[in-house]
Amino acid sequence: MANQSQGLENIQGILEQISQGQITDIGTLITILQAAGIIFIIYLIFLIINFIINFKKSRRIKNIEQKVNHIDEKLDKLLKAKIHKEEKK
Repeated sequence: MANQSQGLENIQGILEQISQGQITDIGTLITILQAAGIIFIIYLIFLIINFIINFKKSRRIKNIEQKVNHIDEKLDKLLKAKIHKEEKK
């Protein structure tokens, strides 16, 4: 019990030694850190949304590439068939 009351007295002594100006400086520092934290959270949300959008674009481009390759294969078959017909004539 004596240790607890002694600890409280030490804390009270420290608080009395801190001037009002230092407390406002600490308050300003806390405000700046809160603002930095909010900016970091907003940036993190931006990065997540940007990743999702880029992922969807990538899938769409890959799908278009597959379709183009499929069309290219069909055109190759048609051209080979046309060349083969012309050779027979």
